[in-house]
Amino acid sequence: MKTKELIGFLRKEREDAKEAGVLEKVAAFVARDFKTWWTYKLWVTIDVLGTLTFVASYYFVSKIISPEILVEAGYGSDYLTFAVIGVAFQQYVFSSVSTLSESIRSEQWDGTMETILSSRTSFRVFLLGESVFRFIIGSYFLLAALALGAAIGVKITANPWSLLSAALVAALLVVSHMIVGILGAALILKVKQGDPIVWAFSWLTQLFSGVLYPLNLLPAQLSWIGAIFPLTYSLDGIRRCLMADATILSPIVAEDVVKLVVFIAASLPIALKAFRKAYDSTRKDGSLGQY
Repeated sequence: MKTKELIGFLRKEREDAKEAGVLEKVAAFVARDFKTWWTYKLWVTIDVLGTLTFVASYYFVSKIISPEILVEAGYGSDYLTFAVIGVAFQQYVFSSVSTLSESIRSEQWDGTMETILSSRTSFRVFLLGESVFRFIIGSYFLLAALALGAAIGVKITANPWSLLSAALVAALLVVSHMIVGILGAALILKVKQGDPIVWAFSWLTQLFSGVLYPLNLLPAQLSWIGAIFPLTYSLDGIRRCLMADATILSPIVAEDVVKLVVFIAASLPIALKAFRKAYDSTRKDGSLGQY
């Protein structure tokens, strides 16, 4: 076969080959990561037990919290329900966001990141594929925590519309915290070790996002810090839907939804640009596949 014929043949083969769609690639990421995760069944069990123990501890804390504080904040009078929702969703987003950074480290350690990103898979699809699996597994632990909460006395007072509204707020929670994970992943590309963004997010949200107590307990000079984090608005909206029959048509929940949408619209381009810049920088200096 002549050179021109060979080139023409290869070109035709490439043109005939169908490029996998975004959803197909994301599904491949999820399938791969699930097989890896499920291989270590002992750690899966330990993670579940850790989540359940964490939730159970707040059953006892609920015995010493005054219900008047919750009523004043508009959440009803059941602290156990308040705490379990807060802890379950905070741990959900923290575990999902932190494992995204860990997956980036793992890709670097295994030497697979450079191979994947050198293919036709864009860095956006790569990030989406890595993120979706983390939040799917996080949902598994979230449901386990809520199931235990129901077993020990959590009272959900919601109608179909408020449940649907809670699901919408939860979806915005997932998208907004994927952005936090992308920022952490961008930092991991550069520093290779540690993730101050994710750990700062964890500690600050526990203190200032109303995870364990209503924000009206915070001093006025500190309460503004909670306004920085999307978890603050997510928890507020979800709690009002599940504890007070509110919906997205309720003024306070609608305000939470608007703030989450604004956060996503403003921060997503920044996060993608940060990751792209870190990706291009590490690719140029030859450290993309290094750990």
